[in-house]
Amino acid sequence: MRYPADQKAETHRQIVAAAAAEFRCKGLQGIGIAELMSQLGLTHGGFYAHFKNRDALVMEASVCAATESLDRLLAAATDVPAGKEVEAMLDFYLSPAHRDDVAHGCLLPALASEIARQSESVRNAFTESLQTNLAKIARYMPARDSDGRMAQAMTLISGMAGGVLIARAISDSNLSDVLLNSVRMQLLGLYSAWQA
Repeated sequence: MRYPADQKAETHRQIVAAAAAEFRCKGLQGIGIAELMSQLGLTHGGFYAHFKNRDALVMEASVCAATESLDRLLAAATDVPAGKEVEAMLDFYLSPAHRDDVAHGCLLPALASEIARQSESVRNAFTESLQTNLAKIARYMPARDSDGRMAQAMTLISGMAGGVLIARAISDSNLSDVLLNSVRMQLLGLYSAWQA
């Protein structure tokens, strides 16, 4: 039975979105294709009508997760006074709410270490997506040239992701909160120094 193209596209989108959330929560090996498809009310065999293989899904889900995360980060920078965008992004990203929302949180602390062990095609898709997202964050950096702004964006996102990664691993919620705030204050101080 053939389905209309728009229905197939919507099903494809649902599979990618569900995989993006499940991978962030459970890791790349934490859910199988059969289980993922079953959660969506689809058959395991139907997966291959949408994807060549598991790597193709991991690639798309990684890009989807990174895009969703960046959209949420940049949304935090809207409707704030000019010059306060980075502070707003730090407040959002290094918050207990973002730390605890693994399914919708940033891809980097959830999956970067696993993506490093994936196929070259998966790593290439991750790299391309990261470069695109870094360029969007770099717009808020104060360096005088594009290379400097990109370097500042890399530093900022690495510190933010590392902070959330460690905060999620800490079993003591108070200590985890202290760590998030400490990283936030240090990165805000670094950003202020860049502006000087």
